[in-house]
Amino acid sequence: MRITEVGNAFDRETHLGVFHSPIPSDNGRVAAPSFGTQDGVEYMFYEAGPRLNARICIARAV
Repeated sequence: MRITEVGNAFDRETHLGVFHSPIPSDNGRVAAPSFGTQDGVEYMFYEAGPRLNARICIARAV
């Protein structure tokens, strides 16, 4: 998954790079990220694995 900052009118795009790469247990696919914070720690919930047979996973910021 990559992250890009865009302008308010989508008139600017700044590519910031990769913020999450699949790990072996993701079976090569990550999608649908959702973010949250608890006690100052950032988390990302995401879908991993083949479509229609995916799992919900969690990643913690380091």
